[in-house]
Formats: sequence, structure tokens, C-alpha cells
Amino acid sequence: MKKAMMATWSESEESSEEENEKEVANMCFMAIDDLDEVNSNFSDEDMHSIFEELYEDFEKLSLKNNSLKKKIQELEKELEEVKEKFSIDEISKTHLEKENEILRNENEILKKKNEWLTSSLSIFSRGQKSFEMILAS
Repeated sequence: MKKAMMATWSESEESSEEENEKEVANMCFMAIDDLDEVNSNFSDEDMHSIFEELYEDFEKLSLKNNSLKKKIQELEKELEEVKEKFSIDEISKTHLEKENEILRNENEILKKKNEWLTSSLSIFSRGQKSFEMILAS
């Protein structure tokens, strides 16, 4: 039963595609017929004035197209500048991270040195107290 339904479904799809193609072809023929009627209703002067209007519209659109192309070029240039700045910022960020790591390491070294000096000073202070006690006795 399913196979029969599938076959029917696919057949109906094929027939509807063929019908759509025929319908499109008929519409094209009707458009061509309508175009022939329109062309026969216009005089040469009318066609010439219509052509001139179309040409003027073309010129306007051409100018607008050129200005839009220039705008696109400007925007692409600006985009490149932003990309370059961003890459420089990334390089700077990477450099700053490395510098930060170096400073952290240096800070650790200075902390250890400070602890050692504090320890040495406390030993020296105790030695001085001991020496003063020996002198006092």
C-alpha cells in the first residue's frame, strides 16, 4: 500500500512540474503577445522619447552606481585600517602580557630577597642583643 501511495505521489509531483512548465511557457507567450500589441500602439516619436527617458534614468543610475562604488572602496579602506589597528592592539596586548609576566617574576624575586634580608636583620638584631648582654655582664 505504501509503495502504491509513493508511486502516486511521485507521479503527481512529476505531472505538477510539467503543468508548471507549461503554465510558465504560456505566460511567456502571452507576455510576448502583449508586448507586440504595446509596440504597435506607439509611434516612432513615442518610442524615441521613451528611449531618451530610459537613457536618462540609466545615466542617473550609472552615476549613483559609481558613487556607491566609491563609497564601498572607502568603507573597505576603513575596514582595512580598523583590521590593522586591531592586529596592532593584539600585538600590544600580547607584548603587555609578556611584560606583565616578567614583572611578576621580578616581583617574586624581590619578595624572596626581602624575606632573606628581613631574616638576616633579625639574626643581626638578636646577635646585637646578645653582644650587649655579654658586655653588660
